Parts: sequence; structure tokens; C-alpha cells
Amino acid sequence: MKSMKWIFSFIFILGGLFILASCAQPVSAQDDTYITVDINPSVELIVNRKEIVIYANPLNEDGEVLLAELELVGLPLDEALDLVIQTAIELGYIDIDAEETFVSISAISKNSEMGEKMRERAKEHINNAFKNRAMMGRAEDKGFTPEFVAEAESYGVTPGFLFLAKTALIVDDELTLETALTMSVEELQAILKDAKQDMREVAQALKDEFLAARQALKDLYMPQFEAFEAEIAAKEAELLVLQEQLAAKQAELVEALEENKATIEAEIQVIEADITVLESEIAAINVEFAAVRAEFVTALHALRDEFHAQTAALREQIRNLVQSRRQMHQERVNQFFEAREAMFEQMKERIENWQKNRP
Repeated sequence: MKSMKWIFSFIFILGGLFILASCAQPVSAQDDTYITVDINPSVELIVNRKEIVIYANPLNEDGEVLLAELELVGLPLDEALDLVIQTAIELGYIDIDAEETFVSISAISKNSEMGEKMRERAKEHINNAFKNRAMMGRAEDKGFTPEFVAEAESYGVTPGFLFLAKTALIVDDELTLETALTMSVEELQAILKDAKQDMREVAQALKDEFLAARQALKDLYMPQFEAFEAEIAAKEAELLVLQEQLAAKQAELVEALEENKATIEAEIQVIEADITVLESEIAAINVEFAAVRAEFVTALHALRDEFHAQTAALREQIRNLVQSRRQMHQERVNQFFEAREAMFEQMKERIENWQKNRP
């Protein structure tokens, strides 16, 4: 009986250790969710399964102003979104005199259920932020333009995925849309998270100009890359034919009569010589290709450096703009919240009912 108790105790301990080990496993990156918040400042976030913000970035000029003095990374999602709403109010992006305010939310994750859950959680946090301020505001699912939806359908992807793919293009100079569309949500999120700060930091006011200049570089170099790739592919096809011929001759040599072997061996030597020449040609083309690609990458880096210099000058202007907007709206915002505090309880139920009845 004692031995049975000991066995059950041992099993129980092993089970406990297994549970502890399972809990200690890191949360998989596939559970991260990409979220966009459009007020009109527009920002993008990546949050992990525990609802902690691990990435935050503006999507337009107003978003850049909004995030200029905010550090959202490391915050729980509810705190981050509350801070976004509060700052948007302080800077006048949310009109305190408006009868209704709407915030658009989108979310996409490799795990579709997780993406849906995080979208609903984000909307819930936004609704709470408005309710706690006695404001008629609510979160709704983001709607994409018909043109954007049609483009996504033409690629066979969702609008949310296409938006994520196009966002990744901005921080990865060598990524193409064709390649991005073949990647997973997890891989695209990794590009955003792993991009160095200097890769992300081109001021939104310069973004279109930067992207146009970068595209001009790509238009210059991509035809050259395609020509190299086509030449290499053709040479490799020739090489494959020669290798097949060599294998056939080697097999023929094994079965050949003694008087025929010298002829076959001579043919094999010719094929081997041709293979050596072809391999040398392919190697030379690859060296030339690598040199042109290095030239392209150097030009891309120089382009980013040029726009970083302009961005640095704009940063001070953005900080000054934040201060001036906050001062401009401070008195009205303070008066608004003082008045709303007195009517909070009577408005709470009205706001909750209005938020629940969203279309």
C-alpha cells in the first residue's frame, strides 16, 4: 500500500513539474496581433498574447504628432489605448464638442481567433476610455475603401493582410509587394518589430517623397537584377543538361565494350570541360550580380541617410507643434472634464447603451 502511495505521489510531482514547465514556455510570436487605430491620427501597434504593446508606430503625420511624447511599448493594451485617447483629446484631434466620435480598429494575427479576440478587446478598451470620460465615443471595425478591397481581392488576401504587407514595405527597402504577399502574418510582423529605429524614422511629411525616390532607385536597378537572374537561370539550365549528359555517358562507360571505352572517355572529358567553363561563367555572373546589388543597397542607405537628416530637423518642429496644440486646447479640455465629472453617473448608462447599439 505504501508503495502505491509513493507511485501516485511521484506521478503527481511529475505532473506538477510538467505544468510548471509548460507555463514557463515563452509565448509564441504567432500569437502577436497587429492592430491599427484610426482617429484621425492613425497608429499601428503590435501586442502579444498577454496584451502588452511590443511595437508602436505612426501611420500618418497626425499619428507622428500624437506619438511624439508617448512611450507605448511595454504598456498593457488598455493603458496604451487610454493614453492614445487622452492625448488625442488634449491635442484637439478628438473634438470635445462633437456629438459623436468614432475610432476605427483593425486587427490581424496568424491565429485568426486571436486576431478576432484582440480586435474586440481593443474596441472594448476604447469604449471604456470614452465612457470613463463621459464622452459619446465608440470603437468600430475599420472599413477599407472599395478600391483597396478590390486590390486585396485581386491578390486573394484580406484587406487587413494587404495593409500589413504594404506597411512592411516601408521599413524593408528590398522587400517587394509580390514577396510580401507570399509571407505569413508572423513574418510580416517580424519585419516591423525587427526593423531598426533608423529604418522606421522617416518623418511622415517626407514619407511619400522618400517612397517615390526609393521606387526610382528600384526602377533603375530591378531590370538589371532581372537580367542577371535570367542569364543565371539560362546558364544553370545548360549546366543541368550537361550534367545529365555526363551521367548518361558515365553509365554508358560502365556497360561499354573495352574497344569503345576510349571514345566514351574522350566524350566525358569534353563534357566535363564544358561543365567547368559553364560553372566559371555562372560564378563570374554571380560576382557581377553581387557587386550591382551591393551598389543598390549602398544607394538605398544613402537615400535613407538623406531623409533622416531632414527628419531630424522636423522632429523639433513636431515637438513644438505638440506643445502649441496642447496649450491651445488645454483650457477648453479642462473645463469640459470638470463639467462632465458632475454628470458622469447620469451619462454612463446612456453612453453604454449607445456603444452597444453600434452597427
